[in-house]
Amino acid sequence: MKIMNLRDLNLYFQEIVYHNPSNKKDCVCGVFSYEALNIEETKLGNLYLIGKISNISPKKQKNADFVLNLLSSAIKRDFYSDPNKNTLEALESALQGSNIYLDDFVKKGHKDLIKNLDFTCLAFVKDNIHIGQTGKALAYLFRRGTMTNIARKFTNKEKTGQSSKVFSNIASGKLEENDRIFVATEEISEIITSQKVKEMISYPSTEQLYEEIKNKLEQKNNPISCLACLILETRHKPETVIEQEPKLEEKIFGIDLENELKLKVSKIDNKLKEKIKSKFLLNLLEYNAPKYLFMLFLFLALLLSPYLIQKTSYDSKIKNIDNIIKRTNEKIEKSKISLIYQDQFSAKSLLQQANILIANANNIVFDLPNRVKQVSEENIEKVKKDLDLQKNSINNIVNINQLEEIVDLSKNTYSFNPSGILKLKDSLYLYENSSGFLYKMDLETKQPTLIFLSSKDTFKLGAVKDNSIVLLSSPEKIYIYSINDNYNTYLLKPDLQNTFNIKDVAEYNNNLYFLDSENKHILKYSPNETYLNGSIWASDESLINSRSIAIDGNIYVSKENGTIIKFTQGNKIKEFKLNISPEIIKGNQIFTKENMKNLYILDSENKRILAYDKNDDRITQYVSDKFNNLIDLWITDDEKYIYVLDNHLVYKFDI
Repeated sequence: MKIMNLRDLNLYFQEIVYHNPSNKKDCVCGVFSYEALNIEETKLGNLYLIGKISNISPKKQKNADFVLNLLSSAIKRDFYSDPNKNTLEALESALQGSNIYLDDFVKKGHKDLIKNLDFTCLAFVKDNIHIGQTGKALAYLFRRGTMTNIARKFTNKEKTGQSSKVFSNIASGKLEENDRIFVATEEISEIITSQKVKEMISYPSTEQLYEEIKNKLEQKNNPISCLACLILETRHKPETVIEQEPKLEEKIFGIDLENELKLKVSKIDNKLKEKIKSKFLLNLLEYNAPKYLFMLFLFLALLLSPYLIQKTSYDSKIKNIDNIIKRTNEKIEKSKISLIYQDQFSAKSLLQQANILIANANNIVFDLPNRVKQVSEENIEKVKKDLDLQKNSINNIVNINQLEEIVDLSKNTYSFNPSGILKLKDSLYLYENSSGFLYKMDLETKQPTLIFLSSKDTFKLGAVKDNSIVLLSSPEKIYIYSINDNYNTYLLKPDLQNTFNIKDVAEYNNNLYFLDSENKHILKYSPNETYLNGSIWASDESLINSRSIAIDGNIYVSKENGTIIKFTQGNKIKEFKLNISPEIIKGNQIFTKENMKNLYILDSENKRILAYDKNDDRITQYVSDKFNNLIDLWITDDEKYIYVLDNHLVYKFDI
């Protein structure tokens, strides 16, 4: 018996999400589609979201991404949370919930992001559609040759970023077969006119419009920074046939299976008797052929049972892996939401749970044969990438994609092995331990100059003082090289005994401070006419094995084990290690100045630079694949740029 099952309208969609790689990224956008996954969700239908945040400052780029993804996840979660609601009630509840999230973001100081938010929600079930929208996105309905601007149904009043009701109303309607809906961010009008959209969306297939937009975006003179676009088309689902199980006494398609089987067996029996002449075998065939077939079936069952058992085991393991991956993704999403609300503890805890889950999935897939596990391995790798991204977010890891190379000293015709970097005005100065030369790089002209200061003295350490470079050459002498290319030498009284014990030097308020790790002193030298007069500024047992010194009024000292010590007025007031993963295992150069927000730490072992906020203990990690052997660093007074010395290379990047 045939049963014809006629379904309602089906919605086919195509999406485009575009970010122009050649333009400055000042906006983020996305298309999010959620289809019903079970019977309960099917009652509510499918959900399609398209969003954009524009006019984003570089520092808020990450926040904008989070807002867009959080908003989409929150709407989806609330929409499917109560299957007892109808689709309209579910969408209203989801948008009301999103207003609460957005209002909270405004209170946290992100009103500029909410002010520049464009967002459209479409809920589709059977032949009904409900649309909620805020901002300036375009939305058109094309039906029987007529195109209607459905975005006009929404009042796009100017958002101040203060309103607690970003989404305020919903438009609903019935869809017909062959209706087309076109939703896009407002930038679409820069590459294609509404008349062209109307013309192309009327074609038998929406594929031409989709390809036209993609081609426009691929053109070199494309002015758009970012674009999100959604094209939907309604059609009737094809009829499906459901076969009913026949009763035993019924005939299927007019065939009596029992008689047919007997007839076939009889024919096989006769053919065997004709071909086999042996009387012994003929006697065997006197038995009914069905018995032979039954024995053959048992033989095949015994032969194939190990394979079937193994396949069932593999299928069970793959299903288990898929379930673990789903749970892992849920943990990652919850971790992202916790991080948005600055709940670091919950975000890290959820990520640890996700790590454990994906490790279990790895263990299961390891035991599968290569022919079976390929798809599972690919899915696990995708989740691992998401895990790494979330780890970076939690640990405030910034991957430096645009690392500007200032100079490569290995390409010079002469040998120069820099041990430190200094910046004075618009030039960088590099010094080396093995000579009395300075290497100067003019940052405006990119012209290098090798400056000769001494044939017998070499330079151990350097600092910047007023408009001069200060270089320590021996226990009793320093060189001061001015911006006017003049230099003088000054004596240190008393002398430093042994420059090997002096690990670093810093300048503050026209005084020089030397870090003596062997004698566990911080020495302060003040200028006189022809010499610098020194005294012990601080003495503490904790200064043993110290490595570097930086001053902003307080003095910070780093130790070999990564510990930071803070001194005020000659007294130690704090000793701490940064709470960071991976931890600092070997201390290096540190840098800060008066009025700087951060203390910067060079971590050469982990190939990164850390920015430690001195007010709220927040840590940002700057990493790059190009970092190899970090030696020294310099940060501009406005904390916008970092110059870093890596072997013979000097790099610059934005903070």
